[in-house]
Amino acid sequence: MSNQCQNLIALLSCGVLLSTCGLCLAYQERPDFCIDTEPLLLDDISKQVFVLSEKQLRCNVTATTLTAKEKESLIDTLCRDHGSTLGQHSHHHYFKLHNGELNGRGTQQDICAQSARSMLAWVPYKTMLLQYGHELNPKERLSYMAKATSVEREKTELCHFRHTDLVNGVQDNLFTCVVMIFEDNFYGVEDNINVLVELQPLMYQLRNITYSPWRNVTNSYKMRLGSSVLRNPSGQRKPIYGSINYAFVEKIRLNISSVYGQSSLKRLPLLLEHRGSVLELDAAGVGGMDVQEQAYFGRTMDAKTEVQLQVIGQWMDQHREFTADIYEYYGHGLLLYKQAIAGGRVTFVRIDSTEPAFEAPESQNLAKASLFVDPAAMPAKLSVNSSVSEWHEEQQEDENNSSFYPWFVLSCLLIGIVVLVLVYGVVRVNNKKNQQRQKYELPNANKPPPTVA
Repeated sequence: MSNQCQNLIALLSCGVLLSTCGLCLAYQERPDFCIDTEPLLLDDISKQVFVLSEKQLRCNVTATTLTAKEKESLIDTLCRDHGSTLGQHSHHHYFKLHNGELNGRGTQQDICAQSARSMLAWVPYKTMLLQYGHELNPKERLSYMAKATSVEREKTELCHFRHTDLVNGVQDNLFTCVVMIFEDNFYGVEDNINVLVELQPLMYQLRNITYSPWRNVTNSYKMRLGSSVLRNPSGQRKPIYGSINYAFVEKIRLNISSVYGQSSLKRLPLLLEHRGSVLELDAAGVGGMDVQEQAYFGRTMDAKTEVQLQVIGQWMDQHREFTADIYEYYGHGLLLYKQAIAGGRVTFVRIDSTEPAFEAPESQNLAKASLFVDPAAMPAKLSVNSSVSEWHEEQQEDENNSSFYPWFVLSCLLIGIVVLVLVYGVVRVNNKKNQQRQKYELPNANKPPPTVA
């Protein structure tokens, strides 16, 4: 039975490992794509020469997210009627990046319709030119939103530039970024130009999970978790307790239909907050993790004894319902709250209960039979409060008293043998005398009777 259980555990571990590896192949944060949440200050921009950090050296693409104040100002500029030509140029576009890869474009109306719930960020114009310019169609006639920062004027304004500037790789004074509201200011490449992009989530993360009190449990097979020994070294009969550490693989099966039932959610991989860590689930909502647990057990044991045992675990399928908050995960630890869900369903395949299986104590570990008596009927020296030295003294007295018994039996046997030998000798001598007497009496019996004169 234990071998079968171990094989099942091995298969379960392999299945979890394969599902995790499959997820790693399908999802991996791009190492040269970085997300920064701290915008550069004017003093930092004005520094022409500065030491690049290790992070900046390995990041080919760095997207800097908008601050709350900056996003509010962006919405106010793009989505309100300022009495200018801004409404006529509502076809301005922005780029969408998924894990650092170009993944489509959006319009100005999209930002206003979503109330800026998307994750917006800035990417330097030169980075866009080097990384994504070759992917664009030269025949398109679009314009893109950006911001321009002039260090000399200490001013930052929203602007737009032409699609052909990226396609043709314009990096000289032919590049112009026109201010969006009044269109009376122009910025060139020598100014700090950053292009507006939207970062698309890589995964959904389920956090702040609250499980309902109801739980439907399906019993499964049992397995051996480990072996241990209980020892009672004292001279008293008392309860003895122990514990054992064991490890197992907890498998999780999330009912993804109970999560993606929301119409506003796209079909993305899931991250589940479980046991203080974030667990990655595959496309089918299956995952697993290694768990360390401890089992406690005990029993009342006689004095000076020990017993071996095995700890058995019962596998359970626990079907739970939960509520949770869904966050969009963009990589590099960046999260954005999406919405709350209710009625989610998940099944945990775990060890829910343990029990000890005791074995019979070995004979060499048993104490003397005379000690297994009711403590109330013991002599004063063997009372519950007696010390270990008194127990040893009583044991020695018992051994001295019991040493007379074998000598008594041996003496009785010897005396019995002597008595038997004497009786046999007396009977043998009497038989010989009777035989001699018969020899002399028989001839006299053959004589004729005497005649009478």
